Amino acid sequence: MRHYFWLLLLSTSAAAQQFGGNPPSLKWQQINTDTVRVIFPKGMSPQGERVANIVTWLNKNTRSSIGPLERKVDIVLQNQTMQSNGYVQLGPFRSEFYLAPSPTSQDLGSLNWTEQLALHEYRHVLQNMNFRQGVSKVFSWLGGQLGQAAATNIAVPNWFWEGDAVINETVFSPQGRGRLPAFFDGFRALSLEDKHYAYMKIRNGSYRDFVPDHYPLGYLLATYGRNHYGDDFWKHITSDAVRYRGVFYPFSQSLKRRTGKNITAFYNAMLAEYQPQWNQYAARPDTTPVVPVTASGRTVTNYKYVYAAGPGEWIVLKDAYNKVPGIYRLHSNGDEELLVRPGIVYNDFFSYRNQRIVWAAARFDARWGWKNFSVIKVHDNANGRTKTVSPRGKFFSPDISANGQQIVAASITPDMHYSLQVISTATGDIEKILPNPDNWYYTFPRFTADDKAVISAVRNERGEMALVQQSLLTGEATPLTPFSYVVLGIPAVQGDTVYFTASTRDVNNVYALTLSDRKTYEITDRGNSALHMAVSPQQDSLLFSEFTTAGYRLYRTPLKTAWKETSVAQSQHSKWLQPVATENANTLDIVPQDSLPVKKYRLFTRPFNFHSWVPSFNDPNYSISLLGENILNTTNTSIGYNYNRNEGYSDVSASFTFGGWFPYLNTGVDYIFNRNTVVPNLGRIYWNELTWHAGLSVPLNLSSGLFSRSLLIGSDYNILHRYPQGNFKFRNDNLQYLSSRLLFNNMRIKAKQNIYSHFGQYVALYYNHSLGNPFATQFYGRIDQYLPGFSRNHNIVLQAAFQQRDQDFNYTFTDNFVYARGYNTPFYDRVYKLGANYHLPLAYPDWGFAQILYFSRVRGNLFYDYSVARDFVNNKNNRYTSAGAELFLDTRIGNTLPFTCGVRFSHLFDKDPKDNAQNRVDFIVPLQQLFSY
Repeated sequence: MRHYFWLLLLSTSAAAQQFGGNPPSLKWQQINTDTVRVIFPKGMSPQGERVANIVTWLNKNTRSSIGPLERKVDIVLQNQTMQSNGYVQLGPFRSEFYLAPSPTSQDLGSLNWTEQLALHEYRHVLQNMNFRQGVSKVFSWLGGQLGQAAATNIAVPNWFWEGDAVINETVFSPQGRGRLPAFFDGFRALSLEDKHYAYMKIRNGSYRDFVPDHYPLGYLLATYGRNHYGDDFWKHITSDAVRYRGVFYPFSQSLKRRTGKNITAFYNAMLAEYQPQWNQYAARPDTTPVVPVTASGRTVTNYKYVYAAGPGEWIVLKDAYNKVPGIYRLHSNGDEELLVRPGIVYNDFFSYRNQRIVWAAARFDARWGWKNFSVIKVHDNANGRTKTVSPRGKFFSPDISANGQQIVAASITPDMHYSLQVISTATGDIEKILPNPDNWYYTFPRFTADDKAVISAVRNERGEMALVQQSLLTGEATPLTPFSYVVLGIPAVQGDTVYFTASTRDVNNVYALTLSDRKTYEITDRGNSALHMAVSPQQDSLLFSEFTTAGYRLYRTPLKTAWKETSVAQSQHSKWLQPVATENANTLDIVPQDSLPVKKYRLFTRPFNFHSWVPSFNDPNYSISLLGENILNTTNTSIGYNYNRNEGYSDVSASFTFGGWFPYLNTGVDYIFNRNTVVPNLGRIYWNELTWHAGLSVPLNLSSGLFSRSLLIGSDYNILHRYPQGNFKFRNDNLQYLSSRLLFNNMRIKAKQNIYSHFGQYVALYYNHSLGNPFATQFYGRIDQYLPGFSRNHNIVLQAAFQQRDQDFNYTFTDNFVYARGYNTPFYDRVYKLGANYHLPLAYPDWGFAQILYFSRVRGNLFYDYSVARDFVNNKNNRYTSAGAELFLDTRIGNTLPFTCGVRFSHLFDKDPKDNAQNRVDFIVPLQQLFSY
């Protein structure tokens, strides 16, 4: 079911959710207070207790800037996943923390990940509590929690939700993203290159140009507001907005009333304050001179993780808006040679040494969506072969030894223990797990030049970072730099020297540490941040990737002999990167360490938990449903009304699905009014019917490599009783039947600008058949094949569909066939269709008006449909053939709602039997997503 309106407008921090994602063997516990219920797997009591203590403190001490309204929330800690994320949602009101920390410290920071999630996500909890006012409160009465979510996400821009939460994690901790230079690289790059994007473009993004997302936008705007108008400024603005004081543009109108600036003027004022500081910093006369190595092309392209591969040759990851990421060799003459595409990963880092490329590839448990893993892959450039060299584990950022016999990788466990593991490439065995008594979190370990030790940037429990060298023989770990809240990036070892990036200044620069004396030196001093670096084979220059509006570009700078010694552990940030909290600071140090009682949490707790009324559009079905879902996301309940456009019937139904065991178990009841069909010699007949069904289905995730794959197999047992209308009588009013289905989706991952996958298949098979008398069957099958077109962002989509039913007409199953475009073909007993489509982008306008409608992309489709339906009444085959063109507009409504609409012109080679039309124009709305599954 596609709940287009409500579900697209859920809280802006919502992430991918998993229904029935944990196996029943996982036992749950809870800490239940007046403020929060924290639910966590058994063995995670310390993390659950810490979260409960932090959010209780935040609830008591940080409300002055958001509002006084209170409501208890459920927070679920997920420890089986390798994703680093979190979200808060309405429908039902809950939050989930994904507890695996990201290895990339530059973007998210180095704080204890559980604590950072608590600081950030609980701000979203307070937002949702306090935005239930005025009109938004009325929407919560009418539509439940999802009704409130729709109203508040329209009223309050997504940048505020996240910007306000980033402020929370920054001012109440010693770090947070507001203190990370890389967090502002995008806006800084726009400023340095004198690119001024309109507010609507910044809000809605672009398929053509790099646009910073709503996190840094929100932090800059929210911080500007607080600095100039006080810490409680946004509380009044958002209160006006969610109350819809001023029906149109309530957020902007409130800004105008309180500051004299509407949202566009406010955005421009923010830039006018920050941009001069960024430009002046970059314009200092002593910045490092560089020579660009990669050109700035028309398409945004990132060159990341650079390694020397010979004189003038480099190995890099290339990730462009129009290409799937791949690892390339850059030749000295400027040619680029694709070596391998890593495919689906949790982190895109790779390592290279002596013709061997190594990375951690994502793997998934087939059934349990929260259980995911990684394996270590090695690609040998000498023979072009790629192999898996590790068991399934939870590995990040591997590195390979000089002889290719060992790999070292950072590893995590579900109970939040971290380690470095040494893996044999010959056997795949884990040869050694290095000791880690202080439970440091290792990021990007690298072998030393002699392969006898590993160097890694580590985080301690407080979130401070240091470079550490650990012996592979003895396991002894030696800090090379002091622990501090300065973020350290990916090290690169060259002989006795370790190069790395650090956030010491206003941008991430390259530093060097000499192992012999443990002195650190500043190597670059640039206007924007560097990500990774490599020394040339001649030892005379340094190549590094630096962020620009065209993506990460590669630059070369000479390696000077007289380096400037400096301390990387002492922050030298400008004032704008040193926010001060006026409410309370150093939260993580002053939060009580209260011991809280831990109790069992049962899987079937509150199984129905109704929360929202939701309209749904899944052409030809239109419905409204009362939805329920338990907090662990293992039960789903729906009570609702549905109208089927194909047959004109109405349906009142109730259903329940349980996803906590290997198969989904479902049951439900439907009462349908005015079902109808055409019967030979009788014409159209009508009846009502009551159906009870129960069944099971198994959803499987088979994704790996370059392909996202899913398979769903299911079957339902149905008992049906019919109530005929008029004088017509069925030979048998009762029917028992099985409805079975198989859905398979196999799609190669695609780049941002690609409309569809360049290679993929979608298969849908449905079979209904009666058990005993009366006899009734129906089969429906559809196969779509996705292929590349003649240009990089073009697609060919071929489609075949077939539907057939029995000729006894004892019972008519629902008609879900997608007919040849331009026709509304009557379905008698057999119909098939062949279709061909050629999709292509036409323009990227990046233009909108009045904050109402923004056009991101205009695309077209040329199509040809050939269909034949057998007319059983007249005993003949009728052909329906059409060709034409479709024009699609990919837009956003109100800077919030993604919306695709279009128009279709169909030329009918066979006249429509209903009206003899030969040409038809149809408008296409989201109800008709012909190639969306």
